[in-house]
Amino acid sequence: MKSGTNWLGKLLSSHQDIGCYGEYHWQSMVKQFERNLANLPIYQDLNYRAKIRTVFESMIKQCLIEIDSESALLGERTPTTLEPFILGNVPQISIIRDGRDVLVSRAFHLHNEPDVHRLFTRIPAMAKQNRRFLKDRWYFKKNPDQLLSHEILVKESVEWWRDHLEQDRETCRQHPEVPVKFVHYEALHQDTEKYRRELFEFLEVNPDLCGPIEGNLTPGFSKENPQKFNRKGQVGDWKNYFTDHTKEWFKEIGGDELIRQGYEDSLDW
Repeated sequence: MKSGTNWLGKLLSSHQDIGCYGEYHWQSMVKQFERNLANLPIYQDLNYRAKIRTVFESMIKQCLIEIDSESALLGERTPTTLEPFILGNVPQISIIRDGRDVLVSRAFHLHNEPDVHRLFTRIPAMAKQNRRFLKDRWYFKKNPDQLLSHEILVKESVEWWRDHLEQDRETCRQHPEVPVKFVHYEALHQDTEKYRRELFEFLEVNPDLCGPIEGNLTPGFSKENPQKFNRKGQVGDWKNYFTDHTKEWFKEIGGDELIRQGYEDSLDW
């Protein structure tokens, strides 16, 4: 989430043989289905279990085909962990973004959708900020030290980012047979053509059969829209909002992950 999944989906769909569409959020349903297969007596016959899994996957595939029956490759772009695998042994693409920019983007997203999260109830001061932001979309631009001034918001968001990446590493370790391609948001931002081509090669389609990178395929947005879902798309925007306290909280939870991902060489930033 907030790492460029919408943009990545559009880049993939720019190929004439690929259709990558919206967020189906099948993960909860698949987790429960997998638990049923493992635990319910009716599924303990292995041949029956395999057949039922095939039928289940066919239903998922049909959902995609109903949207696009022309593309040779179909996919979707739910921002979630690699596991549970929705379909068996199909290529997976995971986009990674600097957790500090994810934090900023998530904070704005929460302020634009305050009803979907309990943080505004748990942190009354954050609810007060939200009322000011909804009246003046440039409130945090004028008061940048206020966006990430709440320790709970920062630490919980960073923990969520760190745990996501740790879980994906463990999934790849446990399932080496599943083809997975990781791409960093910042690299895609810097050289979109190069990394789009690598993604097409990973999916084994002709990299030349695609449209130009223009319009909504280009990185970032021409104008910042603080109260829009697609707000800014900038690399390094965290520098505009981090205070010394924010840095301290982030380093405590996610500092080592920043180093592991190559965003920093040490905790001295």
